[in-house]
Amino acid sequence: MNDANPGQANADGDALGDQCDPCNNVANTSPGAGCDDSNPLTVLDTYVQSGSVPNATCACVGTPCTTNLNLVFTTDGATNIGWELHQQGSNILVQSGGGVYPASPGYSISTCLPNGDFYLVVTSDLGGIVQGGVQGGYQLLAGGTRIIDNRNNFLSGTTSQIAGGEGFTLPVGTDKLIYASCDKLDWRNNEFIVANNNPLVDAQWGVNNANSGYEKWFYNPNGGYSFRRFHAHNVSDGFAPANASRACHTQINNWNVANHIPTGVLLNVKVRGRANGVNQPWGRACRFKLDPVRAQCPLTKLMDYPGNQFLACGGTRPIGNGQNALVHARPVTRLNGNVVQNANKYQFRFRITAENFSLTKTSQTGQYWVNTAGLSPCKSYEVDVRASFDGGATWCTDWVLPYLTDPWGDVCILNTACAGDGGGQNMAAEDITGLNLYPNPNRGDQVVLTMDRVEEGVHTVSVDIYDTFGKRVSARTIAVADGFVNSIIELNGELAAGMYLVNITAGTTVHTQRLVIQP
Repeated sequence: MNDANPGQANADGDALGDQCDPCNNVANTSPGAGCDDSNPLTVLDTYVQSGSVPNATCACVGTPCTTNLNLVFTTDGATNIGWELHQQGSNILVQSGGGVYPASPGYSISTCLPNGDFYLVVTSDLGGIVQGGVQGGYQLLAGGTRIIDNRNNFLSGTTSQIAGGEGFTLPVGTDKLIYASCDKLDWRNNEFIVANNNPLVDAQWGVNNANSGYEKWFYNPNGGYSFRRFHAHNVSDGFAPANASRACHTQINNWNVANHIPTGVLLNVKVRGRANGVNQPWGRACRFKLDPVRAQCPLTKLMDYPGNQFLACGGTRPIGNGQNALVHARPVTRLNGNVVQNANKYQFRFRITAENFSLTKTSQTGQYWVNTAGLSPCKSYEVDVRASFDGGATWCTDWVLPYLTDPWGDVCILNTACAGDGGGQNMAAEDITGLNLYPNPNRGDQVVLTMDRVEEGVHTVSVDIYDTFGKRVSARTIAVADGFVNSIIELNGELAAGMYLVNITAGTTVHTQRLVIQP
């Protein structure tokens, strides 16, 4: 039935008469066809039929976004970058953009997606993003949580995409690696990479051992290597004792298949729990590299493990040589034959670039800490650390082409306490021994604030972040529980790279610390 048939009603004037037209209010369309509902907060817009022929009508209906995403590019100002987000399975293009973005260590683009499965494609017209000395790349973040982390790693080729059309699921799960396993770039074969315990998986220990445990996914964001390894409760994988935590441990390359993790390739790794055969959503991405050469002389930094009694990265110390004035590094080891050997000396470099200040302090043999004697009060120092396995004759450093520079390990901020009341900016050592803001420098996703000895009667603290122009860019109110604060502040990738002042107001006292964002 069409317009050529005399007497046939045709409300929308297309080739289908109303007796056959499932969308007789919209010409030349049918249910399921793509459309635009003019709502930027919906995606996958399609026509949906209402009623039945001959009076059927169609409305353009979109799927509401549930998760805000940020694409953060390290850009050189020359490459024409393109990006596309597709629905897995259907390959439907959901979101896209691109252009020659300004040169930046963290150029951020906001978008959103509904719950579901998607994949990301990033393209370059110049073969990676490497012009002008910029080692370019990108991150895909959901509320500050890393979904894909390809920072400084899109260095060649015109397309960066996980192999096999693989991608990510929204919402992001809560499973993750322990802090010491995340972003470790000096793995050795047969070391254990460890996930945090998931209570749902723990509950299956001794009940459904064979189909409960943890799956880890190792993949190259640029394509190529992609491998998943499941470790069930009933498999030891070389780890003892047998308990609910055993399945958290996966021994690197301890599997009799061809897909061994390649050496020297920067990968991502995610983890998800499996409880009685039911997979949990994949959690946040961490960076991973198998590098046995680097592992023989590993890099270190100020202690940054959350909850560690010697946490120093982003912390505050009084000036002096007492126990409360010590700063500790991550202790590092290597294999000498099959024997684990501890580093036996450490150097700490304290710098303030703007003041042309640099002081290097060397630990005693066998120690991985030094004191703050010789530093000035009320300062924020950039601190990096290196280790030695031969008593200081040689040091573990990182030679970076093309400049053959020597940046030691990652930089942390260490604040020194003021000598007394600074006119409302009181940072006296006896008041803020337990104040820590870490990690610092920070990737801009989330920062952890811990405080103890909050004055009695104070039930909340205010956290205000200011940029270098004095503009307040973030404000939070955090609850105090039994005189303590231990809270994660979600930054959600909203702060550009640079230095910020963080004011923490607790009752009548204001503490100030610097926060460095380095995406």
